[in-house]
Amino acid sequence: MSTTPVRAVLVGCGGMSGAWLRAAAEMEDLEVVGLVDLDAERAAGRRDEFELPQAQVGTEMEAMLDDLRPDVVFDCTVPEAHTKVTVTALERGCHVLGEKPLADSMDNARISLRAARETGRTYAVIQNRRYDPNIRRLRRLLDNDAIGSL
Repeated sequence: MSTTPVRAVLVGCGGMSGAWLRAAAEMEDLEVVGLVDLDAERAAGRRDEFELPQAQVGTEMEAMLDDLRPDVVFDCTVPEAHTKVTVTALERGCHVLGEKPLADSMDNARISLRAARETGRTYAVIQNRRYDPNIRRLRRLLDNDAIGSL
């Protein structure tokens, strides 16, 4: 039985985007179809680094979402951009997976949550630090009872 892969556009190609793209590469049912950044060369660099020749790159998120019609947007932008990215993506029919903090203010967080509710789309916020080598090392230390029972 064939399933159609989930189509994703990643917005914000800075440092954390590498962790997101490494995780995405492990998923058989996910296809990164676009990369958006304020710096087109940075987006193209991520495309090349992660061997995504089919992925479109650009600086205009709205145009890319309208053109590609992805299922989900991965928001890897700075907190000040989260609300705009989230609301724009939700209004264009995409689910959004972002990082904490939800927004740069409580008012903006409420705007994003309201947009998710009104569009019926999922807006999920995670923290990918679980893949940080230091965090994983600490987890192993705790699992080995190095400091005793917690």
